[in-house]
Amino acid sequence: MKILSLHEFDAPSFDDLATVALIEDNLEYCDYEHLSDELQPFSKYLREYPEVSIAPDILATRETARAVWGDGLFLPVHDSIFKKIASTCREKGLTEAICLAASTEPEEITPVLHWIVTRLKWVLDLIDRGTNQREDLPTSGSGSVADIVHTRDWETSLIRSIAWHPHCPRLAVVTRDDRIRIFSQGIPVVPILRHSAQKSICCISWRPLASRELAVACHTGVLVWTIELGAASNSLSHAILLKQRNHAPVTSVTWHPQGDLLVSCSSADTHIIIWDTSKREGVPLRRVGGGGLCFTRWSSCGSRLFSASCRNIFRVWNTGVATSWHAEKWTVPNGRVAVACFGPNLTLLFASNEDPAMIFSLPLQENIFDVKKSSSDDAKMATPLIDLTKVNFSSNGDYVAVGGRIVAMEWDPTGRYLAILFQDSPWVAIIKTKLGNLSRVVEIKPSCLVKGFPGEIPSCMNFYQKYKEDSNMICLTIAWSSGRIQHFPIIEKETVPVVNVSCLSHSYSLAHDTYNFNLRAAF
Repeated sequence: MKILSLHEFDAPSFDDLATVALIEDNLEYCDYEHLSDELQPFSKYLREYPEVSIAPDILATRETARAVWGDGLFLPVHDSIFKKIASTCREKGLTEAICLAASTEPEEITPVLHWIVTRLKWVLDLIDRGTNQREDLPTSGSGSVADIVHTRDWETSLIRSIAWHPHCPRLAVVTRDDRIRIFSQGIPVVPILRHSAQKSICCISWRPLASRELAVACHTGVLVWTIELGAASNSLSHAILLKQRNHAPVTSVTWHPQGDLLVSCSSADTHIIIWDTSKREGVPLRRVGGGGLCFTRWSSCGSRLFSASCRNIFRVWNTGVATSWHAEKWTVPNGRVAVACFGPNLTLLFASNEDPAMIFSLPLQENIFDVKKSSSDDAKMATPLIDLTKVNFSSNGDYVAVGGRIVAMEWDPTGRYLAILFQDSPWVAIIKTKLGNLSRVVEIKPSCLVKGFPGEIPSCMNFYQKYKEDSNMICLTIAWSSGRIQHFPIIEKETVPVVNVSCLSHSYSLAHDTYNFNLRAAF
């Protein structure tokens, strides 16, 4: 299949209008004054989605009663330090108890005991650094948290993350002041979630099969919110903090599609933590090599877990119930994996942080009923799909570049549209994709380039997760640097059935094959 180039996109408009919809392959444009006009052809498609706009002047201001303090809901209990240490030892183990004792004042536990526990903690830290090869994270540039997250200009962006609920039109929005606002269609009150541990939010994830639980990746650990909606019940929202030693800052959280397990990772920790939130317990998946972890992704059926390290190694875990969890280890030639997403039928797309980048496809599903087996070299390979080399579009002396280094990539739940956000481009590229047998991408076409109003650049994006076949609409939500959150509807001319998300029995493991195009498997 021919590799798609950004040259194949039609030249976009250079006027002051924003791209607002793609209806039957025709782009719709609108000025700012008429965005809310009900007579606009795109407005009827957006009535079920909540209207969202974040103004810069609402950040870090005194909140009303709608704000929720997750750590101020109950009166504190003042126990003695020895009772706290004993409770910590019983619930979290001896190591956490030693860390707690070492962090207290010497007078509280006597100077002799404080001297002992501080030396023990020093020994534990020394062992941990030697075992896990932890490194100090840079505060900026390559390898920093801002470089890892899937938000353009994360440090200065007004909106740092957005996430649609998988089952209903409910949108969570993270702003630069580390507050989370929950927008729901039909509910006028907007809860604002705050917590003393909620700092430097990198990622948020709604819990599937549950309407009001949200996981938050923070600097100190993972916050799991239980959110009550409505003016009378905002004060009932509360959060629990999940943390493990040396597992910080947390850069990614992802729920299993069944909602029973939560995965978190940290750029300073080589372990993935699998959390049972009901018990507040975490089990580490231990692997050596690759440094810390940038992010994880579950497949839509839950049988695979993708993890990208801060180096050139990434792993695909087989999480089947019939066998113990095991991982295949892969490498990319240069850089690290910057973005990855699963589509239907266990199709994996990923790209490195090179400039320019190349998007590869890796089919993970195998047809065990095919008696005419292909050769081992053709059974499973990562194939290049899209060349993201920067392209300049010009008009009347003005030009805009599209392409280069990729920041974020989202694939809609049906596997028909792929959205790409770049580090140095003001436009979002949308590409049409078509899947064939064995989870292979058999067709890719340029769809459109989405631009905002003058001065706006895209910060982050997310597809609406609940696809309705009768409406035949796919919605991409884009957060712009101005604070405007746009719902971009994609309407196709003909009704297309939902792609059946299927996967093989968990008892089948992946074959160890090699990449092509200079990608190789590493074991």
